[in-house]
Amino acid sequence: MSEQTGGKGGKVDSTRRMIIAAIGGLAVGGALGYFLTPRGVEVKEVPVTETVTRTVARTETVTAAPPPSQPPILRYPRVRLANVRDLRPREPLTRQYLNFRVWVVKLGERAVGGIGPDGDVVAFVPICTHMGGALAFNRNNNCAVCPIHYSQFDLTRGGKMVSGHGTQFLPQVMLEFDERTGDIYAVGINQLVYGRVKNIEGV
Repeated sequence: MSEQTGGKGGKVDSTRRMIIAAIGGLAVGGALGYFLTPRGVEVKEVPVTETVTRTVARTETVTAAPPPSQPPILRYPRVRLANVRDLRPREPLTRQYLNFRVWVVKLGERAVGGIGPDGDVVAFVPICTHMGGALAFNRNNNCAVCPIHYSQFDLTRGGKMVSGHGTQFLPQVMLEFDERTGDIYAVGINQLVYGRVKNIEGV
């Protein structure tokens, strides 16, 4: 009898242990579940910013003023003054060009702006650049001399003022030479003549 009772008691103890272990496992699992479950989680919404680039086409009407009209280009006429055979060394020929009295002279030495076979034929407007006095030719030094204040202009150096009160070169007539015929042509004047605002009249 005692052995049977002991056997049953052993089974009861074993069953109790299993029940107690199960209850303990449930308790531990419940506790772990409680502590591991997230609580108080705050969800924040993050605003999304979108950048939009737009290209706007705009048509504008601009009224531009026309450019100012350009003054007409003044062209000097080409006028025959003399023939190289008409000239004698250091003896000016008096001719007319654009209503100016001009000298055509063979200087006997090469000169600035000179033409002809020897490059020594030049032409000038013999009016003093100081006060407009009429000039005289000095054949001894190829200078034009003003009798008023004795300004002198060297014709071999493009009419450069070498003494006196003049402040500018003597106006030189620009020349062209026809080698075939020997004719000498005036084609312009390199600066304003004294007392004129323009050399070409009627323009």
